[in-house]
Amino acid sequence: MAAEESYDYVVVGAGPPGCVVAARVAEAGTRVLVLDAGDDPLGETNSELSARPVAADYRVPAFHAYASEHPELRWDFWVRHYASSAQQQKDWNYRQDWEGKRVDGVLYPRASGLGGCAAHNAMIIVRPNAADWNHIWQLTGDASWRASNMQKYFRRLERCRYRLFPFRWLDWLFGWNPTGHGWSGWLTTERAFPLRALFDWPLRRTFKRALLAAGSQLPDVVNAWGWFSSNAADPNDERRVAAQASMVCVTPIASARHARCGPREFLLDMQRKFPDRLTIHLNALITRIDIDRSTGTASGVFYREGRRLYRASALPHGVPGDEKHVRAGREVILAAGVFNTPQLLMLSGVGDARHLADHGIAVLKDLPGVGRNLQDRYEIGVVNRMKRPWKALKGSTYSVGDRQHWKWRLLRTGPYTSNGLMFSVMFPSRTNREQPDLCCFLLLADFRGYHPGYSDRIRKLDYLTWTVLKAYTTNTAGTVRLRSGKAIDPPAIDFNHFHEGNGTPDDDLDAVVTGIRFGRKLADSIGDLIAEEESPGRHLNTEAQLRGHVTDNAWGHHACGTCAMKPEEQGGVVDSQFRVHGVRNLRIVDASIFPRIPGYFIVTSVFMIAEKAADVIVDGTSGLP
Repeated sequence: MAAEESYDYVVVGAGPPGCVVAARVAEAGTRVLVLDAGDDPLGETNSELSARPVAADYRVPAFHAYASEHPELRWDFWVRHYASSAQQQKDWNYRQDWEGKRVDGVLYPRASGLGGCAAHNAMIIVRPNAADWNHIWQLTGDASWRASNMQKYFRRLERCRYRLFPFRWLDWLFGWNPTGHGWSGWLTTERAFPLRALFDWPLRRTFKRALLAAGSQLPDVVNAWGWFSSNAADPNDERRVAAQASMVCVTPIASARHARCGPREFLLDMQRKFPDRLTIHLNALITRIDIDRSTGTASGVFYREGRRLYRASALPHGVPGDEKHVRAGREVILAAGVFNTPQLLMLSGVGDARHLADHGIAVLKDLPGVGRNLQDRYEIGVVNRMKRPWKALKGSTYSVGDRQHWKWRLLRTGPYTSNGLMFSVMFPSRTNREQPDLCCFLLLADFRGYHPGYSDRIRKLDYLTWTVLKAYTTNTAGTVRLRSGKAIDPPAIDFNHFHEGNGTPDDDLDAVVTGIRFGRKLADSIGDLIAEEESPGRHLNTEAQLRGHVTDNAWGHHACGTCAMKPEEQGGVVDSQFRVHGVRNLRIVDASIFPRIPGYFIVTSVFMIAEKAADVIVDGTSGLP
């Protein structure tokens, strides 16, 4: 019989947090195993399910929507926004699955394999506000979560390439870095220089008018006029983060020489440096955590081998192999994500005792907060059809081998260097708010949320979408629950939107409507170029009509909070050092630990907590200087 595998740390999940924490812990000198149910998006086996090369969809920034629908990457979760079926069915995105069958839910794209959702996201890197970290400090009493301490993790991970002069040189020569950028981290950040706007007069005029209109509506905003400059308004300037200022800006993206980069590359770089310390085992579906019933200690995990075993996978495949066990000499680190981490805990006997009993699972730790506190943004699109296609997108079919793809491939220029976002605006929806809660952006595409085949709408070259993202939503009533006691079955996910939830739903609704009206004013500034507002449509104009449209059609894609970091008696699952309450040698490091959804694009916050968790694990301290 083969000897049992054993490592110091076993990391479950190779998404953004798992890649980062595994790389850092291995770098510190310990033996680490990373397990993931998916594959490598750039691996040699990825060719059988699609005519589109997965490598191109991964690397080309403009192809990110196609990456999210690529069958080699795709995990489809069908989520409920409402318990009421009558209300749920009003959603424009409530429709059929990939095979034309009716499904009871709305598509929520996730990605498996190396890089996780950083393999298909829009690569937007926006630093969280100081209030996001200070809230955790105040909730836990752990001063290491203070914003003043947390900012060092952004500097550690970033390799800024859009604001080098003069700050990089001043930092190197004198140690003076007022922007708080990092210059030598593992995550390269760039701004795609939109040359297309210089040669497309209508697009250039659209930019100018829309930017001026945004600035006129927000007189106190930090403006991005001169948006092509490296010193344009910067959402990742530490001074902006501390002041929580409103601004108009061009959002940076995670790309190196205008190709996607991220945690996958970091993990593989560390594996090349430390092959004896860092092992990656893919196509391994974790079935449960091995927790000793007498001591409450996690000592390893059980898993099954096989491609696309999880039933959220595109075209679930084959029969799983025999269950295997791997031992963790020090700790098991769960980084499986907001849906799968609580699922694995419940399958392992950690969760609400009554819910576990319903599925015949023996209770090891009654922890009712597991799978609760689910939160997300509310998003909506104001979609405008233009009178004529954008000249700058001429020749764009969003296909490998088209004219624009060759420009990207040979010269790293053209529209495919961009994720499609032209500029963003961050501002408060009400004058009495202490920080901006709306992040809205202009997108050269037709985007109305997620449904099977939504990426095909991007092929239209005559659309402009003003996307409204409501940060700091107040609803925490969402849940993740087991459908069965089988690890291959995705959980039941219910967000309980707006008035089915808790918090202040009217305030959230009003904020999104404010974003819609703001976007319409920007559209009015270029009204001579617009043929029609297709969604919501100008026939919907009263407060009641727009609130109804938002209630029916709002979506999100930044789910978090299902294993919240707060005291157990307040519904918490982990403490301030990522340790699961009542279970030894088990930590959680992913978006599920946020007690409140951070702003504005969650992946940057996830990168930062992974860097902090590595400090806590390696040093055995809280991460203070």
